Amino acid sequence: MWLSLLGASIQGLWAWRWDGVKTLDDAELPFQGRVSVVVCCHNEAARLPEFARGLRPALDAAEQAGCAVDVMAVNHGSSDHTGRVLDALTEEDERWHVVHLVRTMESKKEALAAGIAASLGDVLVLLDADCAPMDAFWLVNMTQGAGTAWDVGVGISLPQPSGPMSFLTRMQRLEARRLAQRAVGAVDAEQPYLAFGRNLAFTRDMWTRVGGFDAHLHVPSGDDDLWLQEAAKCGARVVSKTSRSAQTASDWPATWRLWRRQKTRHFSASPSYPWRVKVRLLLPGLGWGLLVAGVVHNPSGTSVGLAGCALLARTLTFGKFLHRAGLPRREAWELLMEPVVSVFRVWAWCKGSTSESTSWK
Repeated sequence: MWLSLLGASIQGLWAWRWDGVKTLDDAELPFQGRVSVVVCCHNEAARLPEFARGLRPALDAAEQAGCAVDVMAVNHGSSDHTGRVLDALTEEDERWHVVHLVRTMESKKEALAAGIAASLGDVLVLLDADCAPMDAFWLVNMTQGAGTAWDVGVGISLPQPSGPMSFLTRMQRLEARRLAQRAVGAVDAEQPYLAFGRNLAFTRDMWTRVGGFDAHLHVPSGDDDLWLQEAAKCGARVVSKTSRSAQTASDWPATWRLWRRQKTRHFSASPSYPWRVKVRLLLPGLGWGLLVAGVVHNPSGTSVGLAGCALLARTLTFGKFLHRAGLPRREAWELLMEPVVSVFRVWAWCKGSTSESTSWK
């Protein structure tokens, strides 16, 4: 029984402290300065025209709200026609600018650093070419409060399957939502450690104070989470941007193998996490392990009841987070499938620990 009680207590602590159950984001003042959207491109020629069309309404809305807007695209050593497509976009829309960069690193840190250095914005918003704003007011919402209320704005980017949900796409959706919940919950608890480079905003002043990616330039990933952790050390004010109008929709890998490669690269940043963060991230797994051990060791009604209460609490907080993000609460039942995702995470982590790292594109 003591095992079950300890496990339930850990789950209750996590649900209360780090599950992102805050009702709404705080109201913030509109930003009316210069904003740069920085996007790194590697072999994205086929995707870029649609990406530009999807981004245009957000640029227009930000200008109408009083912002000066530009897009800084970085052609990161592409071997297709990405460079030519980007050059054409700069001729079609004067807000677009391009940097052609020879690729010398597996990660996209050198591309991001080059794009940020060439951009003009006082506020920088990172976006990937395989993403699209969910709303025309995406850029307006992502920059609200910049400089006055926050230095870093952690946005979320979730997959939006267009066809029928397969088992793979359902698992990816659950993983993306759970990661978003962890990121937002950590920000709410004033212990930020996780961000997403496909929807992240920060002030140029904070970028300069952190020193860019210098502290972890050798790590294949971490252009979002490791940089955020360095910003927090520098005293950054961090907020989350969870409203539907501040989100981006992202394309996810089409096969289990490609998804595993993506996760393996992401895991390459985790050894560089502070030990306190590593210990904290072990708590949910430890709690579930204790609950299972309690039921196996003493399959009494009390042990089973404590495990059920813990599962119910975590499901309810997941549903509350989904509602906060403008998603249906009823889809919180998918939390029951998390053991499958956990097995996948372990597989991806093991592959990353026993084989070479993979590049970002």
